[in-house]
Amino acid sequence: MQKILSKREKTILFSTIGVIVFFVFFNFVISPVLDKYEALNKEINLAKVKFKKYLILLNRKDYIEKRYQKFSSGASVSQERGDSLVDVLSELESLAKEANMRIVDIRPQSPKTVDLYKEYMIDIKLEGNVEGFLKFIFNVENSLSLLRIKRFQLSAKQQSGLLEGTFSISKLALKE
Repeated sequence: MQKILSKREKTILFSTIGVIVFFVFFNFVISPVLDKYEALNKEINLAKVKFKKYLILLNRKDYIEKRYQKFSSGASVSQERGDSLVDVLSELESLAKEANMRIVDIRPQSPKTVDLYKEYMIDIKLEGNVEGFLKFIFNVENSLSLLRIKRFQLSAKQQSGLLEGTFSISKLALKE
């Protein structure tokens, strides 16, 4: 029994077979190749970003080495001298002078001893302009001596364009 398919049925049969073959070919051949291509492109882009970062670091190598030398020499000096309260006060005075600030009052607190370190607290009152305060805050926070501003308050003086600021600054030092 041989049944002959009509032209319309042959067209539908071949079209269906063609769609199924295309679907299988796409899912098992083309799609994995495209996925692998995308994964490799992502890896290449990540590698490019890493190389750009490394290039930036390489260009800044001299600057980083200078900062490291400054830090390492500063750390060895502070260990040799012992981190005393006098050192902290003199550093704060020099930072204030560098920022063109006038010290109105400076009051060291007794150091707190915690497990492996001491924390020196200093309350300092300064007068100056906005730029001076910004420079002072920047210098304190970027100091190599582990100085940190715990609290500060700024207020305007009544009859001049100056600001008055009160800071609580802490310094961490190893126990002796």
